[in-house]
Order: sequence, then structure tokens, then C-alpha cells
Amino acid sequence: MAAFAQAALAAALTLAASGAPALAQGRYDGSWAIAITTARGSCDPLYRYYVDVEGQTVRLRTLTGATAQSAAGLVRPDGRINVTLGQADDAVSVKGRLGTGSGAGTWSAPARGCTGRWSATRRG
Repeated sequence: MAAFAQAALAAALTLAASGAPALAQGRYDGSWAIAITTARGSCDPLYRYYVDVEGQTVRLRTLTGATAQSAAGLVRPDGRINVTLGQADDAVSVKGRLGTGSGAGTWSAPARGCTGRWSATRRG
């Protein structure tokens, strides 16, 4: 289940930039607290994570507070999210929007029969 939690997190936080003429430059900068809740299915009921956004880049934070070196995703200029991540047989689909201080949306993992919502709050 840990692998799914990471996939769900990555999906919720991967703020796709595909199709955008220009990427956000600092509008979403800072630390974000993310809550991922399961509304239906046998996935864990709640996951909590933190990410750092710098410019267009989103990076996960470890349990010790260190920021991951590799990017988890990109931020579109308007904050819209419509992403599919993971393996084809266990994909996680994420939709929603990140604003300047908060964000929210939905996620689904059809192969696991799970759906839910995610919310983000800017911390700094």
C-alpha cells in the first residue's frame, strides 16, 4: 500500500504543465501541506504529505523535512491539474486546481476501485 500512497501523492501533487504556453514563475512558491482522503474503496482513508514549490517545480519533502532532488511535477500558470500517473494497470488520475493559498480536487485509482479528494494549504 505504501507504493500506492506514493503514487497517489505524486498524482495529487504533480501539477502538469503540458499544453501551457508558459509555466508559472513563483506564483505558487513555498511549502504546501497536502491531505489526500479516500471516499470510496479499500485504500487507506487519509494520507498527509508536504511539498515544496519553487518556480515551476514541485518537489516532495521527506519525513525528515529534506526536499527531494527530483521533481514530482510542474505547475501550470493557472494551477489546473489533469494528470494520469503510475503504471498502465494501476494508474492514478488526478484533477483539480492549485490556487495561490490553497487547492483542491479529486483523484481516482480505477484498478484499486478507489476514489477521493485532495486538498492543499500553503504553509509559507
